Amino acid sequence: MLEQLKWFLMHDIVKFGTYGISIFDIALIVPIIFVDFALFRLINRFLKKRDLLKKGVVRTITRIFKWIVHFLAFLGIMSILGVKVENIFDFISVILNFKIFTISDTDISLLTIIIMIVVVWASTKVAKLVRSYFDQTVFPKFKIEEGLRFSLSKIIGYLIIALGIFIALQGMGIKLSALAILAGTLGVGIGFGLQSVTANVVSGLIILFERPVKEGDMIRLKNTIGVVHKINLRASIIRTIYNEHLIVPNSEFINSVVENMSYGDIKLRVSVRVGVAYGTDPKLVQDALLESAEKTENVMKYPNPAVLFRDFGESSLNFELLAWIENPAQRFITESNLRYTIVNVFNEKGIVIAFPQRDVWIRSMPQ
Repeated sequence: MLEQLKWFLMHDIVKFGTYGISIFDIALIVPIIFVDFALFRLINRFLKKRDLLKKGVVRTITRIFKWIVHFLAFLGIMSILGVKVENIFDFISVILNFKIFTISDTDISLLTIIIMIVVVWASTKVAKLVRSYFDQTVFPKFKIEEGLRFSLSKIIGYLIIALGIFIALQGMGIKLSALAILAGTLGVGIGFGLQSVTANVVSGLIILFERPVKEGDMIRLKNTIGVVHKINLRASIIRTIYNEHLIVPNSEFINSVVENMSYGDIKLRVSVRVGVAYGTDPKLVQDALLESAEKTENVMKYPNPAVLFRDFGESSLNFELLAWIENPAQRFITESNLRYTIVNVFNEKGIVIAFPQRDVWIRSMPQ
């Protein structure tokens, strides 16, 4: 029984070339890692309570001590695994080149994955620099419209990242046939659980090419009104009029009715309705409303404001003032300012804003 237990504990469950790791090794390594990180949590908590971390000297000493302890923990782990100091780099090389799985005829190791991550990271940095160069130098020179500039910039960035990944794959010897198999595997995953992600990514590409909305547009999506702050490949960010940031899947822009107040002609017409008491001269009301529009900031003189006599209400004559503004983002503040001005002008001209009224007839009084 003891022999079997000893064999179970000492038997290598993972082999890295000539190096192996057993359950007993793991049982010894885990406490070292736990003590290593727990020690620094205790030290940081101690220094924070005494407000010592604000001192530069203490932070530097703590950082040096941290790396020394990490290094000692690393040497302890190597000792448990039977790796001598002079063989540490050989051991690291064996782990990095350990085959994790195979795609077609290509072996995928930890080093392969690390290189891929580095390449993707480097590609994103290069893409950011190239996009910045085009945004600041190339696009302004050719006077490209802002919405098209944004779409081209995004597409250039994605192409650079895709090109970087492709070059890295070819450099590591991963064949296109292997990529086809991987794409097929991903296709199965997409078919089962990633339909919504795929739909949002495709919708993001449609938005970039068709540009039904672009950054800076003021839109109404269902019951939300806000400005498109950023368009990403999967989802976009909308900043509402209350300065809330909503993350909206791109498929919402394709599958839902979107009111784009900035599409094409950026001018927007605002509307303010008001009811006045019966007996008021409609011509006087019209002049007062036009005067209010003239006195309100941000209201355009051309196209001219207009007044509509909407209806004969139960308790009022109903009018609507229509005016134009240059920027949709000014809509709500302009409508509010118009109402303030209308109240002031009506008071000056003696126009009464109506309120509900009821006439009660009493046929007979009780005796």
